[in-house]
Amino acid sequence: MSEALRSSTGVDTDILESLRERIRVLEGGARVQRGRRPSGVAAIDELVGGLPVPGIVELSGPRGSGVTSLALSLAAASVAGGGLVAWVDAEASLYPPAVARCGVSLARLLVVRPVADGQHAELWAAEQLLRSGCFGLVVIDRLEGGVLRSTGHGWARACEHGHCVALVLSERPARWLPAEVRLSVGASRVTVGRDRGGRAGRRASLPEVPEGVAAWPP
Repeated sequence: MSEALRSSTGVDTDILESLRERIRVLEGGARVQRGRRPSGVAAIDELVGGLPVPGIVELSGPRGSGVTSLALSLAAASVAGGGLVAWVDAEASLYPPAVARCGVSLARLLVVRPVADGQHAELWAAEQLLRSGCFGLVVIDRLEGGVLRSTGHGWARACEHGHCVALVLSERPARWLPAEVRLSVGASRVTVGRDRGGRAGRRASLPEVPEGVAAWPP
């Protein structure tokens, strides 16, 4: 197998997806309809043509870079379009007044804060939310090290089942995650690190942060 057909795991993700599709056909499962839907955030739509549905989007950047604010902009656009959003808040850091100032209707936002018992309950919760089909967008906030590669593929299958988007926030790119789109945030800009649509390397300015959101409690 040539280097062009290899990823950091040793096998190209497109080949893996092709194999999964063949397995679905053999098992008699329906073909998954894929596409991009407008995110409602101009910078994201211009960079990658919208959010992949179903699919995983990784949004990475150091704390204070604007990752959470951009995620809230995407959540606000989703609920403004009539959708429901779930937010897995593993660190219990989401601040409702700031969420509301970003235009997110709290009545259309489910915040899930699993018990921190060392058993990674947040991983299970995320998969159930993705699989449920109740939410167009599920934000999985700040899940870092110690995550098994199988978790990411479980999320990908759950997205297909629930026909939704998983938006995974992290401080650095997570290579275990089979993301359709990888975005990084820094210096008030968002950059495309990976996009199966072929737009890698493009960048744009971050959306403006509503007044008062920057005063995020510690």
